Amino acid sequence: MTEKDQNEIIKIMNDPQPLPRKVPDYMRRRGGMWYWTGAMVMFAFLYEVITGLVILFYYQPTAAYASTENFLNSTPFGSIILTTHLYGAYAMIALLYLHLLRNLFVGAYKKPRKNQWITGILLLLTTLAVGFFGYSMSGDVLAANATGVGKGIAAETPVIGSYLEGIFFGNGTNASLFQRMLGWHIVLVAVIGIIFLGHFFLAEYNTIMPKRSESNYRVPLVDRETSAYRPWYPYNMIYMVQIALYTFAAIVIIPSVVVALPGVPTLFSPFPQVAAGTSFTGPLYPPWFLLFVYKAMDFQVSSIIDPFWATVVFAGAPLIYLLLIPYLDRNNSLSMTDRPVTVALGIIGIAYLVGLSIWGALTPALLIPDPEVLLFFVVIGAALFVLVELAIWSIRYRKTRFRDPAKVYILLAMTGISAFGTGSLAIPSLLTFKPVYDIPAILLAMITAYLVLLDFASMRTAETVRPIEPVSADMKPVTYVLISAFLVFAAIVILFIITPLNPSVVSQEAGYGIGLGLLLFISGTLVKIYRKTEYGE
Repeated sequence: MTEKDQNEIIKIMNDPQPLPRKVPDYMRRRGGMWYWTGAMVMFAFLYEVITGLVILFYYQPTAAYASTENFLNSTPFGSIILTTHLYGAYAMIALLYLHLLRNLFVGAYKKPRKNQWITGILLLLTTLAVGFFGYSMSGDVLAANATGVGKGIAAETPVIGSYLEGIFFGNGTNASLFQRMLGWHIVLVAVIGIIFLGHFFLAEYNTIMPKRSESNYRVPLVDRETSAYRPWYPYNMIYMVQIALYTFAAIVIIPSVVVALPGVPTLFSPFPQVAAGTSFTGPLYPPWFLLFVYKAMDFQVSSIIDPFWATVVFAGAPLIYLLLIPYLDRNNSLSMTDRPVTVALGIIGIAYLVGLSIWGALTPALLIPDPEVLLFFVVIGAALFVLVELAIWSIRYRKTRFRDPAKVYILLAMTGISAFGTGSLAIPSLLTFKPVYDIPAILLAMITAYLVLLDFASMRTAETVRPIEPVSADMKPVTYVLISAFLVFAAIVILFIITPLNPSVVSQEAGYGIGLGLLLFISGTLVKIYRKTEYGE
């Protein structure tokens, strides 16, 4: 810890701030949820803690697979709890990525939020580790394969490899393995809680990052409270309730719909597969959020170096870069046009993450020759870097202007990823004509075309941009009353439908979960209507 960091900690201790802070009204209005991706992560974490405690009462490390199947098939609401716990972890990881990328592109790692950024990276790393141990605790064939790779990485660590393997994976017996994974799962959840408290405290102390235009895109960007700010209670509190209900609704609805669908791909199935050691003909997938790391193990160069160094190169290096960004990017500007290298590397990182994940999903455990690996990294990296640099140069020197630069950068990144996914699926689709490739390829092609249209629609030259008169979209009070009445009626109907369902039958639990998720969504919408009619937000 540097002397500067120590001085900052002393300053925080000697200068306590009111908690929680008030925030500008625009953070609670349309589009304001982009400021609250961290809050969504918090609510997903709370859901994971609650459902995890319930599962803990039934889980037996000495009979991992049997106790998981028993909880799933014999415990009332077991299917809903277990599947939503799994997808809640998925949601938390996805939201962390979203939160990280938003803060990366807006420059939230700059002064005064350097330490806040570092705790966020540590939070992501710890969450991925918790997800790995949790995924591996089911005892099925996929968990065994994922655990085997993890053990290989730990065992090949220089000098302390055998110790790490024993610490994380036990002495070689199944009982020891699952006891260790359960223990680490719980310990790391507690670590997440501690890191989150520190992250939240720093976020409140440094203030939530307001619009960058308020400081003319210069650091330090600190929110200055004015007399126009409304009290945290009830304005922010009710808005937090709305976000929580929507977050819980998504966590419950998505896996319940997946359960109800026939033929769900193994990669996204919320249920365990056959027990470890049993014959299994399907692909041995790791958890989707680690596909990029596992795919790197299939590179020909990875067979030359051991799994530990392959992980360091393909996963550790990006992590170290993210931790060092506050020290590497010392530019005082928050504008993305003044940070071309950081923005370009961020977009390239997204493309690599998604590309490797798609590659891993399509070709699990298939050795990839070095020329293909080199082609993947060099072509995508060079092409995206040149495109981003040209776009930034055009904005700065050719007076091309975007109505919303941040939106355009996100759209460009999404377009590149979608186009790469379409190209990756197009070849196997044309060669095999199998629905598993054809349908995703067609959908991704349609999405890519739509994103390209959005890209062109979002770009305007300085001469053609004209102010648009705002149009009020407010509805009459009677309209809100009618909508609320309809939603309440729909909620009552849903209750009548799901109440008779048997909570011990998996197929009926799927319907129960969908109904429960819809009730949460309706509740969140009613809160939103209440805020609109009562507070004008």
